[in-house]
Amino acid sequence: MEKNDQVSAVVRTMQILEILSREESLGLTEIARRSHIHKSTVFRFLNTLSRLGYVYRDSLTDRYGLSLKLNALVGIRSGSQDILRYSSSVLEHLARETGETIHLALLEDGALIYLRKIESRHSLRVATMGSSVGASVPMYCTGLGKAILAWFPLNEQEKYIAHQVFTQYTGATITDGPSLLTELAKIKEQGYAFDRQEHEEGIVCVAAPIVTSGQLPIAAISIAGPSVRMGDETLHHYVDLILAASREISEKLGIMKDVI
Repeated sequence: MEKNDQVSAVVRTMQILEILSREESLGLTEIARRSHIHKSTVFRFLNTLSRLGYVYRDSLTDRYGLSLKLNALVGIRSGSQDILRYSSSVLEHLARETGETIHLALLEDGALIYLRKIESRHSLRVATMGSSVGASVPMYCTGLGKAILAWFPLNEQEKYIAHQVFTQYTGATITDGPSLLTELAKIKEQGYAFDRQEHEEGIVCVAAPIVTSGQLPIAAISIAGPSVRMGDETLHHYVDLILAASREISEKLGIMKDVI
């Protein structure tokens, strides 16, 4: 391939990716229309991107969307460095406002990894298992994990469920795929997630995701506390705080947050 052709291929590839980043999914004809690239060429590029794992094709609707693999190129890099830097003052403000334990977690290679934890200043505080920085916890039964899962495309949610072994941590743990999908749809609609003692007895939290303009979830933040302090009135007050915090972090990262 000549050098000019190689450059042109890169330009068209990025053009297609940028178009897909603005929608949950699009059909081949619409992608060709928006890109002003011939359908056969778009089809060829999409096939390559699909084989590489950056684009998925929904066999039922014949529409294409971005996969979560792009997080490895964009989200993870910004997550491990920029998110920590730009979220620091926001998380500290949340800790001062609530007095509760604040978590920041990152989606990395399909796992939920804790990046930061600010301990509660109360004498009665949450003693969470495995929430230390660098630790990984299940996504289906934590507020942070569900907040991220809710922004997966449906086919990615179904893939996650198909490979997940559900453990009954408490009586409130969701342990089946259909119930989890229903819960994730509700979370996506409202923009935040609750964990009402689903992973650990006596611990409740509210969480919100940090989502890119292409609606790819890259991280989440949460306010966690003992159930005796986290009643409905308090939780719903914290919803406003967690959503404002997630928006502020997104703005500092330069992410246009228009999905929450």
